[in-house]
Amino acid sequence: MQLPGGMPPARFFLALCVWRLVPRREAAGTDEVVFGQVGGSILLLCRNVSKEATEVVWFQGDPHSFPPLFSSRVSFPPDVRFSLVDNSSLSITELRVQDEGNYTCREVLNKTDHEHRVQLLVANPPQATPKCWAETSSSGLMLQLFCSWPGGYPHPTLHWREEGQDLENSSWVISSTSSSDTHVEMLNSSHLSHRKVFKCVGSHVMKQEQPACTVEIKLPSLESEPPQTCFVGDNVTLTCRVTESTPAARLSWLRDITQPEVEIQPGGRFLIAHEGNVSRLTIQNCSQGTDGGCYICKAQNPVGLRELFICLTVKQPVNIVGVVGAVVVLSLLAVLTVTGVVLYYNPLLCLRGAAFRNADSGDVLVLVDSEDDEEGKGSEEALSSYTEHEAMALVSGSRAQAADLSHLTEGDDDEIHDTLSPQEGREETRGS
Repeated sequence: MQLPGGMPPARFFLALCVWRLVPRREAAGTDEVVFGQVGGSILLLCRNVSKEATEVVWFQGDPHSFPPLFSSRVSFPPDVRFSLVDNSSLSITELRVQDEGNYTCREVLNKTDHEHRVQLLVANPPQATPKCWAETSSSGLMLQLFCSWPGGYPHPTLHWREEGQDLENSSWVISSTSSSDTHVEMLNSSHLSHRKVFKCVGSHVMKQEQPACTVEIKLPSLESEPPQTCFVGDNVTLTCRVTESTPAARLSWLRDITQPEVEIQPGGRFLIAHEGNVSRLTIQNCSQGTDGGCYICKAQNPVGLRELFICLTVKQPVNIVGVVGAVVVLSLLAVLTVTGVVLYYNPLLCLRGAAFRNADSGDVLVLVDSEDDEEGKGSEEALSSYTEHEAMALVSGSRAQAADLSHLTEGDDDEIHDTLSPQEGREETRGS
């Protein structure tokens, strides 16, 4: 028969008998505390071991349990991570969290024993640095400082300081709480000021350095859009934005300076929406009598408060159709006025234009200048006579139009007469 680990049964029972014969006494508590890191190695020393000791036995947990973890004389089911150094100290490699606990070293000497108990803590240091931030208490009047350093085992130790002094000893600390890897201090706002700096210092058993983080508290700063205008019956939205605040500020809206403590509550015609550091107040169905004026955007945190005025103008809607019609009518009146003035001071301008149009649409005068030819004298005389009659008819028509135009066409008659005179002279010469 073979036992687990390949130990022969005879050897196992021999070890059991030896362990039973060893006198036992109660250990007097933990003699030493050591720290190991997950994945690392540790050496547990069995102190004050005599060179005459016949056996050194290591136990994990209860020192009366069997089988023991390791013995210098008997080999138990092996765990390659455990080994004896100098036949007395226990070495553990590739540490695990499960290896944490109490270990007891028992020295067997002349039917007496000596025990040395070691407490092993398997630690895991935090990988990053502490993180700090500030918040406002639920009442809105207190400042809460948070410091967190997760990822370590055992949990780190965190302290808040201000100007080099621990806040735990300060009179303005209302409460101080710690849970696992986070430490919180609640401070009275009466001692706070703009840009005051607080520092959190962390320490861990596996780290020699003490990393830290800081928080700088600040008053709120506000900005808004330009003054707004709303027409009666329309909707308008007023916007207020926090550009800087530590901790975050609470935003609210007030109607005007006459009632600074009366906040506008959402409901009815008023809608209030908060998105991060932006607050929007929407006024529905604007009324000229009740909604016009200035509104106050109020931002407050434990450090202090800031207020910003945003003014709203409510107007009657403009009749666009009426405005366009009025513009068209005024334009027509302007054109008619200019036309009337021009005609009043120069009334013959239209008559002259009409004369030009009639002249363009009338008969066209064609003048034929013939050379004297003896062979065709008879024909020329006949043609000259016909041309003369045509020219005279056209001249008569022009003179009739000139008579209608009165004195304006006198100059035109002269031009026509001057134009026809050479031809008439030639015709008369030929006739004679």
